[in-house]
Amino acid sequence: MENEPQDAYLPGADGETMQPFDVREQSGRSGMVKLVGGLIFLLVLAFVVLKLFASGTRDREQTPRILADNTPYKEVPLERGGAQTPNQDKEIYQVLNGTKTETTVKTVPVTEEPLPKPKSSTKPAANIVIKEPETSAPVKPKPKPVAPKPKQVSGNYVVQVASLRSQSEAQAMWDKMSAKSDSVLSPSHFADIKRVDLGSRGIYYRLRINGLADKAAATQLCQTLKSAKQDCIVTPK
Repeated sequence: MENEPQDAYLPGADGETMQPFDVREQSGRSGMVKLVGGLIFLLVLAFVVLKLFASGTRDREQTPRILADNTPYKEVPLERGGAQTPNQDKEIYQVLNGTKTETTVKTVPVTEEPLPKPKSSTKPAANIVIKEPETSAPVKPKPKPVAPKPKQVSGNYVVQVASLRSQSEAQAMWDKMSAKSDSVLSPSHFADIKRVDLGSRGIYYRLRINGLADKAAATQLCQTLKSAKQDCIVTPK
């Protein structure tokens, strides 16, 4: 190496002229191209994979579907002539195949014969007697005994309990008293409604209890009503 001339590794005058270049610049461009190409390849590969598996995926809310194979399926029979089945040579198949032969069918009339008589039974028929139900006269229900109405006693005195503006109000008050005062009023007591014209004050209807024997009975009834917080006065008719 020490005895070699300095221009041993240089091209001759008639050789190719050498061009200067930057190693960093060349290596950077090729690497960038390779990197971009690799990214594009990966994106294309991911897109293809998603397309392939997209048909087999579904959302959780969707109903799963089972797709049948739409390709034709055939199986070669073991016997080329086909399997033997019963009634395979019926006339209907000959008609379909066009191999039916015309035949004439003659019908022979059948003579009618009477049916044999049924054999009579040797046992005598039983005598069946159906009795009609005896019709009896309808029993009428006995009428309920009606309690006799108590005899109404009408003395000269009555017990006045109210003075109202209408007869209907007086009757309604009597119905209310008779329903609530069973222990006070007896069946012999009855309402005595008297119409009174008071002139400028108007017309009133006095509700009085009648059916009292005398003044003493009227006074006793009025005291009983007052003890039940019902105002009253004893007055002659």
